[in-house]
Amino acid sequence: MSQKTSTKQLILDAAFSFYEQPYFKDFSMSQLAAKVGISKTAIYRHFKNRDAVVESMQKQFFDILYSQLSAIQNKNSDSENLNEQIARIISFFTENSQYINYFIIIHAQIKDFEKKVCDEFRSRGLKNDFDKSYQKNTLAKYSRIYFCAVTILYFIKLREKAIICGKKTDSPGDFSKKMVNFIQKGIVGTIGESNQTSKISKERFAQLDEICKINEEDLPKEDKIFTAFSNVIAKYGINNVTVEHIADELNLAKSSLYFYFENKNKMLLHLVAKEISLLGTICEENCAEAKTYTEFIYINMKTEISYFSTRSSILSLCCWLLQNGAEHTVDDEKEFLGPNNVWETRMTEIAQKVDLGFSVRPEHITIWSGLLPVSLIILKIKHEFSDEETNQALNYMFDFLMYGAKF
Repeated sequence: MSQKTSTKQLILDAAFSFYEQPYFKDFSMSQLAAKVGISKTAIYRHFKNRDAVVESMQKQFFDILYSQLSAIQNKNSDSENLNEQIARIISFFTENSQYINYFIIIHAQIKDFEKKVCDEFRSRGLKNDFDKSYQKNTLAKYSRIYFCAVTILYFIKLREKAIICGKKTDSPGDFSKKMVNFIQKGIVGTIGESNQTSKISKERFAQLDEICKINEEDLPKEDKIFTAFSNVIAKYGINNVTVEHIADELNLAKSSLYFYFENKNKMLLHLVAKEISLLGTICEENCAEAKTYTEFIYINMKTEISYFSTRSSILSLCCWLLQNGAEHTVDDEKEFLGPNNVWETRMTEIAQKVDLGFSVRPEHITIWSGLLPVSLIILKIKHEFSDEETNQALNYMFDFLMYGAKF
């Protein structure tokens, strides 16, 4: 490898290192130069400008993603070999968290992200019909893809948090094998069948669906700043939001917003916290109707779908906070989400049976089940799912969570 190529790669590696922390803040060329240990002028010998760095980072990311996923392109692989291949992919991203965080960020940045992925894969020779898989006749396949992706991302990040907190964890390789096993068995296959994990009848599903219905007129009116922020994101893009844009949207002076909040992040965190608190209250009330742990999980997921269907602007704001590195205002996720509900208290011993090489608590499973409806609402918006398709996809994801998803 030439010196020029080596230096260029060092620059790209340094650029990706800014994504090692989950709450990413944008970097400047001066910061990048300092990270590499060279002058800013030296960087310009390899990259015309910052946009060229970003473009090369994206190319390298898709090269890496392709090299990982191309190993499972052969559909004739036996299941044991396929599981090993998937475990290796999970292990790679577990050891390279910067690519996980980068994936989360660009997923929010790129409007037609899935099309971009498919185009990049095809240009590299990977046969892929993923861009067609959201069509109605393959809704189950599409739901499985997203269930597995969200599940893997969540538990990789949960393991990462355990490490940061000084908790004992298995090696990336052992964690990845356990992750594959957990996804394929689901909760019931992992902890075993009992009265609390019994299947829900068709009639009971109908009753639970009625319990989980949310009428928009029954909710407090959405904060006008929330609505304005979401509209500004739609107009200018997630990377170009300014307080001036928000003030203009509200027909207010910028100083009026700063009177109440020190900056955009604190303003958004305050508003998001209010919305999440409202959602938590509704979920808690609905989950009081659950007779089993299986029903509790379903009610939790179904209530979230109903809620976010009426308040979808919150998803744009959460993406903005993630993209712009908003700091947490609380030290513990449970302080933000509220106290343990009765089902989480009951299921502590059962949650301990979930072996991923680190401690899994009941609330972790609740949060996981809550992330799936969020991803589904994003898909609904992007692909214009009907309410019927959305509900069917939710049912698929619920089945995968409880009873496993085969690769």
